[in-house]
Amino acid sequence: MSLVSLFTIIVSCSSTSDVNEPMTEEPNDDKPDTPENPSNAQNCDDTSDFPNLGPSASQSQSCDDVSIPNNKGTLDCRTDSTVGGYENISAGWGSYKITGGAIRYDGTKTRVERFFKTLSHGTSKKTILSGILKIIDLSDGNTCIIQSHAGGDILSGEEAGSTNKSAQFLVYAMKTSGNKIKLETHVTINPYTTDTGGGRDVKDFKTLNYNQEYTFVYETGYDASGTAFSKIKIGDTEKLIEHNHTTERVYSRYGAYGTSDSGDVTAHIEFKEISLCRELP
Repeated sequence: MSLVSLFTIIVSCSSTSDVNEPMTEEPNDDKPDTPENPSNAQNCDDTSDFPNLGPSASQSQSCDDVSIPNNKGTLDCRTDSTVGGYENISAGWGSYKITGGAIRYDGTKTRVERFFKTLSHGTSKKTILSGILKIIDLSDGNTCIIQSHAGGDILSGEEAGSTNKSAQFLVYAMKTSGNKIKLETHVTINPYTTDTGGGRDVKDFKTLNYNQEYTFVYETGYDASGTAFSKIKIGDTEKLIEHNHTTERVYSRYGAYGTSDSGDVTAHIEFKEISLCRELP
């Protein structure tokens, strides 16, 4: 292993977003209950079928969804329900508020997120998550606003043959100077598995303003050769990633995940006009 590669992995493993977090950041059972629609057309997906969260996440739910949410996706709500959770607000927005601290919800930090059915491995298959986001408040720590979780066995690449247990791609938001917001991309380069820890490559992505609307599109799936990829675009900034490991399935999440454990421990993100579409061969 080269010194450059070793340095990259060490930096990734020591990222403040990943320190002291469990290998399993996501619900334990991300396998869909409903088969994919095999149509060649692009099919927009409604909410996934609860309890796709899996048994551990379902048991640690602390707040409920509204009857007719403004945003699509199944709600995963694990935060202090007296000061956080999801609510519909005016103009079609959905509000995601989380409160952090020492508490963990079945091993994970506070989160209020929505997610969709998984996409199984294949060639030229992807999901496209799009909408408008607005960041109202951030804690003294980092908050993930968009991510994808790669599930099942690792079919090729790093740690092939192992079972993947964590996100493959995340967009984190954090406070920065000048009352601005810094976005980072966190890409898993050393997979978190049932047997090993892992590491991520962390890169600056974009600077945002508080309370300003930004369009976003996040694509993830498998390219023409069956290799896993992600493509994120927020505002006019875009990045394409070819992942160094490919798994049996993948799904997308958005909302608010993680805050500081001390100091300012609240975060508030809003989304509207959410769409999740699939492109299948």
